[in-house]
Amino acid sequence: MKIWCDGAFKPSLNQGGVGIVWTKDGEIIKKFSKGYKKTENRKVTNQTMEMLAAMIALNEIKEEIESLEIVTDSMYVIGGATLGWKRKANVNLWNKFDEIMRKAQSLVKTEIKFTHTYGHKDDKFNNLVDEMASDASKEFIE
Repeated sequence: MKIWCDGAFKPSLNQGGVGIVWTKDGEIIKKFSKGYKKTENRKVTNQTMEMLAAMIALNEIKEEIESLEIVTDSMYVIGGATLGWKRKANVNLWNKFDEIMRKAQSLVKTEIKFTHTYGHKDDKFNNLVDEMASDASKEFIE
């Protein structure tokens, strides 16, 4: 399984969004997008939306699968998840990320792979999740 995920933030609206596409053998099997309003208890930035998209993607793994690749244009997510980058910001969210990652990894037979793709290039699924996240970040959210 291969999952593309992206996050977006619109400062003028003080809200963000996520876009996620699950694929198998190059075919879309599921899509998800949702907007999130910044609140006193919810920090909404581009980085938190990128993390949230990956967390939602990983959290949807409910049964054993052979392999999983998460594709993102966020080096923040890849660096924090797999490259040992120091996590100075969003520490609580990173702790939740780690918990979700452990649960997902227990269901994936091989090590979960994170792959970087360049945003706004020739990756059709990345372009799709980018559009989904951006659209979700513009929706009216109460």
